[in-house]
Amino acid sequence: MAKLLIKLSLFLCLLGTSGVSAEQSVIAAKAEQSLLIDIAQLSGDKLVAVGERGHILLSNDNGESWQQVVAPTESTLTAVTFIDDLTGFAVGHQQVILKTIDGGETWALQYQNKEDVIFPALMDVWFRDGGWGVAVGAYGLYLHTKDGGQSWEQMPLAELEDPDFGLPHFYSMGYDGKNNRLFMAGELGFIAVSEDFGETWSRLESPYEGSFFHVAVSNSGSLHLMGLRGHLFRSEDQGETWDAIKTNSQASINSMIELGGSQLMYLGVDGVLLFSNDDGKTVRKIQRQDRNGLMAGVLTGVNSLVVVGEKGVNRIGLDGQNKEQ
Repeated sequence: MAKLLIKLSLFLCLLGTSGVSAEQSVIAAKAEQSLLIDIAQLSGDKLVAVGERGHILLSNDNGESWQQVVAPTESTLTAVTFIDDLTGFAVGHQQVILKTIDGGETWALQYQNKEDVIFPALMDVWFRDGGWGVAVGAYGLYLHTKDGGQSWEQMPLAELEDPDFGLPHFYSMGYDGKNNRLFMAGELGFIAVSEDFGETWSRLESPYEGSFFHVAVSNSGSLHLMGLRGHLFRSEDQGETWDAIKTNSQASINSMIELGGSQLMYLGVDGVLLFSNDDGKTVRKIQRQDRNGLMAGVLTGVNSLVVVGEKGVNRIGLDGQNKEQ
């Protein structure tokens, strides 16, 4: 059961498992086989993956080989993003925020709120440019920076509070570059939009009362919401109305990958992938035999993906099968 609900368990493990962050991560012999939660793609065949115990792994050959680098934390890292090929950020449990300025080769601890006795986890991070950025997480945790992460400030979001439940857990952000709109999704069917890069927010009417683990905007401009028990929704009008997409699966969906043209791939727990060739209007379920949970991935070539998840890194084709190393 833990395998089937790996993403949900991560989100509900809001207090983390390692206490206050240690000085640095431990180099592990099989780090590429450990739980990895997010992956970023840079130019020149370079990939950066992050996960449990502060693991940060680099590949310079599109995922054929990996090298772990030291991180200034042992906290689980939940998300990684890059502004350019040199400057990137990673966030995670214990409100840890890390920054790199050399493409992930070295990392510095930028933020950690040790005065917060609850230590809610950060779940996602997004930057508009080299200055303005936002990090979001559990219990309505919302941090922003105006100076490229040198300082972070917690923002109250009274406009998003529910009178009965308060602020939800925030799990994901997705940016629509064509319309300059930032979306945020979370628990209890939460979905909101910002038209000023995250300075203010407005709730959108939700098509579902359960948790959304990921929100994304496709190249065509359609908006995609995915989450608990295989629920997938698509909007062509910026979230004003939604279409429920039949997935034939109850596996929670964790992320979406652009494959080019109108092709998309959704990744889920229990080794489930959902392939679409019509921008998410319909999907075809692919079941991997290992049934390991998949968290995130990137397209690295024609019919070639690198995915990370419960058992580390895998190179797979669009048929969901592993590629030979």
